[in-house]
Amino acid sequence: MSIASRDSGHLRHRRRQQSSVVDLTPLIDIVFQLLIFFLLTATFQESSSLDVDLARAKNQQKTQKTEAVIVSISSRGAFEVDQILVDPGGLESYLCAQSNNGKRTLHIRADKNSKHEDLVFAMDLAKTCGFESLGILHQN
Repeated sequence: MSIASRDSGHLRHRRRQQSSVVDLTPLIDIVFQLLIFFLLTATFQESSSLDVDLARAKNQQKTQKTEAVIVSISSRGAFEVDQILVDPGGLESYLCAQSNNGKRTLHIRADKNSKHEDLVFAMDLAKTCGFESLGILHQN
């Protein structure tokens, strides 16, 4: 075997090694840019584990936003406080603890098919626990 043929075989082998290396830097840059784009343009919605269909109101009064405890009441009578399911027996202790933490406003999100009794129960507990302001949330 001659020296020229040995060198050409070595060059072919070296070219194959170089062509198998893929630079992933541009791909990673694009993936990060897409990730940043979707994080900046995404809208986040506060979701509730209870499916509550709010009643509609024609007339409404604009109120200022305050930090409030939100009690959701489902049509089945289940209670949820700040997106945490609470049984009716433990609702009073949970609301009183929130009131003692400085939250003085309570908003009730009651399903339009929920029992009137459940709504009155939540309003009575708000009074018992010392909430200063009570609101009932509805759809426009």
